[in-house]
Amino acid sequence: MKLNTFLIMSMLSVYTFAQENFKVYYEEIENGYAILADNGEYSPVSMEITFETENLASNIGDQKILVIPAQTDKFHIADLSILNKRKGIKIGYSIRYNHGNHLQKKYDKEYAYHLPFKKGETFTVTQGYNGAISHKDEYALDFRMPIGTEIYASRDGVVVLIEEGYNKTCTSADCAKFNNYILIHHSDGTFAEYTHLKKNGSIVKPGDHIQQGQLIGYSGNVGWSTGPHLHFIVFIQRLKTRETLPTKFLIGNIEGPIQLQEKVAYTKGY
Repeated sequence: MKLNTFLIMSMLSVYTFAQENFKVYYEEIENGYAILADNGEYSPVSMEITFETENLASNIGDQKILVIPAQTDKFHIADLSILNKRKGIKIGYSIRYNHGNHLQKKYDKEYAYHLPFKKGETFTVTQGYNGAISHKDEYALDFRMPIGTEIYASRDGVVVLIEEGYNKTCTSADCAKFNNYILIHHSDGTFAEYTHLKKNGSIVKPGDHIQQGQLIGYSGNVGWSTGPHLHFIVFIQRLKTRETLPTKFLIGNIEGPIQLQEKVAYTKGY
């Protein structure tokens, strides 16, 4: 097949959610084109692809959601077959993608998380699940703690993203874009985000395999914040939204695990 016998138009619209290491492209195959994806991220990536073609037939239909494994090249998305070699063609598709498995339904509901601070320390949950300040309809926890407090991983996982370059703070949602954070992917497909770290407050990097109880960074008061604290959240990432999840923690000298309550101080004795 000679490419110059056809009119080829490529139309690609990409809607990203912070990934820098993900791309979709096509290659010529016998009687058409293969649509492929490279995922250089450290977690799976979910992608919705919508085709708008002329004189081409897709073997997966006009629209589909797929999950591309982490650190994968040339993942096969679809084949586009030419219907009439005497006519011109148009290769058109738009994609929307995000970290995680959009299709995931199950996760480990009984996992025993560690408190995200040092053994022997005590901190209060100032805002709990569905809190009135910024946790409406969200399973999230705020631990009040001084700037520079050591933050420890609550669960094993792989670091997917970090942001540690900001130093701005304000009390409105507009400042959420200035949050510093560490994002970790767990073995059951969930993610944990540790937020409001101080500037340059991460001591891990994307791709690092983290053990539960490992020092990962230092707390701060950056982004959308009403005072120094650590914001902790576990979620399943969908294409457009996060589905936040309730979690259970070991407290005291390995008591529990239990759900943490707002306005209660918890000590880590392990």
